[in-house]
Amino acid sequence: MDIEEIARKYCMRDLKPIAKKYGIGTRRVKIIDIIKAFPPEALAELTGEKQ
Repeated sequence: MDIEEIARKYCMRDLKPIAKKYGIGTRRVKIIDIIKAFPPEALAELTGEKQ
């Protein structure tokens, strides 16, 4: 799944717990910037894919 597709699919409410788990700040940041900062394992957790 592409980064833009993920950004359209999820809202900030879905992303905040995962961002907090990986230590990524969410205040005054756009959704696309949060997703770009995610490590690969966070993206896999978000999309439900297994590595």
